[in-house]
Amino acid sequence: MQEADDLLGRRPGLGTLVGEAQALRTKIAAVRGSGAPGASALTAAELRLLPLLSTHLTFAEIAAELCLSPHTVRSAMKSLYRKLDATSRHQAVTRARELELIDR
Repeated sequence: MQEADDLLGRRPGLGTLVGEAQALRTKIAAVRGSGAPGASALTAAELRLLPLLSTHLTFAEIAAELCLSPHTVRSAMKSLYRKLDATSRHQAVTRARELELIDR
């Protein structure tokens, strides 16, 4: 957002960027106000795992796919569940989709 604001400060008439920046500001404010975690609340490791939550892969298969230990994956998944306020994989995927952290 800061980069967009800096750019708009120098060139305020950049067409659709003005409206898109405002829409993004509104969306950010709504997410922050809801107490929901955003992508910035997640670690890089959690963000790498997040898209794989919605697959059929087991934690062990995800670990093999990413060349990680199963323990590392389980630990990161527990952290993801906590941050997404979920108690199951299905709830975590649903919540991540609601927050637009992963595609529908």
